[in-house]
Amino acid sequence: MTIAASISPAIPLFEARGISKAYGVVQALSDVSLKVQAGEVHAVVGENGAGKSTLMNIICGKVSPDSGTMYRDGAQVSFKSASDAQAASIAIAPQEINLVPRLSVVENILLGAQERGVFGQIDWKKTRARALRHLQEIDDTIDPDAPAESLSKAQQQLVQIARAAATSARILIFDEPTAALTDRETNRLFAFIRKFRAAGNAIFYVSHRLDEILELSQTITVLRDGVLVAELNPHEATKDDLVRHMAGRQVDAIVRDRATTNIGQPVLTVTGLSRPGEFRDISFELRSGEILGIAGLIGSGRTELGKCLFGVTASSKGQVEVFGEKANIRHPADAIARGMVYLPEERKQEGLFPLLSITENACISTFGRFRGLLGLRFSDMVREVETYVDSLKIKIGQQHDPITSLSGGNQQKVILARWLMRDSKILILDEPTRGIDVNAKGEIQAVLRKLVTEGLSIIYISSELQEVIDVSYRILVMHEGALKGIVQAEEATQEDLLALAMS
Repeated sequence: MTIAASISPAIPLFEARGISKAYGVVQALSDVSLKVQAGEVHAVVGENGAGKSTLMNIICGKVSPDSGTMYRDGAQVSFKSASDAQAASIAIAPQEINLVPRLSVVENILLGAQERGVFGQIDWKKTRARALRHLQEIDDTIDPDAPAESLSKAQQQLVQIARAAATSARILIFDEPTAALTDRETNRLFAFIRKFRAAGNAIFYVSHRLDEILELSQTITVLRDGVLVAELNPHEATKDDLVRHMAGRQVDAIVRDRATTNIGQPVLTVTGLSRPGEFRDISFELRSGEILGIAGLIGSGRTELGKCLFGVTASSKGQVEVFGEKANIRHPADAIARGMVYLPEERKQEGLFPLLSITENACISTFGRFRGLLGLRFSDMVREVETYVDSLKIKIGQQHDPITSLSGGNQQKVILARWLMRDSKILILDEPTRGIDVNAKGEIQAVLRKLVTEGLSIIYISSELQEVIDVSYRILVMHEGALKGIVQAEEATQEDLLALAMS
């Protein structure tokens, strides 16, 4: 990983000029130009729908621009596929997990790029040694022989990063790389990034975690509505500066309204709930009109508890009561029938129907309401979805566009609309703002506060401790599958939650 002697330091390692891309009537990018020098981390920030992912997908060859040119070491390049970009030493570690579940860590890291013997056969000894070298640079605690499906989400994310590094790329693209990582794993990743750029390579870094942006980057590009609106020096900019450029205005501070006048009787009572290897002896109450936060570090059992309550997995013991009646929830259909729904952490894998339109994704849980003599009444579906597009501020082109045409944050809002359309009474939200920008996060939290004033009850699961404090009334703290305590949010700090979790 050294800088080629023939390349002038003044020539960018990579440069894009005048990049534009439209999807139907939606102009995803308009005349965007940026560059990255050897030894630089170039951060790209913006609200959901700003065009960040589209730009990164163009740079790594997954998407072709409508217009514009790209240059690698000063020479013009054109990518028709990700393989073309990899041949130019550009690789991406995407936000969404994209591993082959039943293959081992080693096999995933060098999938399609295994070392070969003299007769073209795979040389597994050399392949394993090469894969291990890249894995250990990222995290040496991951079992290289474990199947990918057995790893935690954080470990899977790190394996994806190792796979990108294993392409011998000189330019890496990281898209929300720390969204699922613990502090220890994040520190390991940052150490790798610093070593990578010190060797004369470059990184495009996309993240909504503004502290990371200011800490890691040498240049910050801000996109808004597909347009480059600012290029900032992280040594001079502040988080407020970034947010102001991203939103086009000053974003108001979060209003922590925890009025309890509408909180009523318990709607969900959990007693001694356990599931071997995931959580044990969990007891709590969720009350009408309340947002109950569930906080804890990765591996605490938060997500596993949420899935068990929704019937995705079964408990080994314990009791659940919904609206005062004992509930034997063995399948999600049992939970839905009782007015309880779940918004998953992994929206791409567990929440979306990628071949369906925006309207169909929003209405899929309520198709029965729209049945007519000749099939579904699409005009009625469109009218109802439009009300949620407006109220949730979902940025779309046309409702008949595929759900995959939306940014991650807007996809999340469509899933939320799906369950609101069903008039559900209890929402279990697992990392509902993961990968969502500051402004969109505030919009979603404002919607949730409005919903609980109307009598809805919400379980809010998040690894972002300050976010749980901001939005919740009470906070249930978990650690390694155990309930460590329940605290009042208005009296809590992040330090308090961590101390309780580790006690």
